[in-house]
Amino acid sequence: MSNNIAWHSHPMNQSTRAQQKPQKPQVIWLTGLSALAKSTIAGDLEQILTQPSP
Repeated sequence: MSNNIAWHSHPMNQSTRAQQKPQKPQVIWLTGLSALAKSTIAGDLEQILTQPSP
């Protein structure tokens, strides 16, 4: 792995996401300077997208 990429763990793991919704995975790249809350946004977005549908 490149030395300028940092792995961040989030509460939702890959197997849980795969079991929850039968959807095709997509990638969203969040780019920008360090300390701009990209990881926070990614974690919050993941929680929103994996909430059960009403």
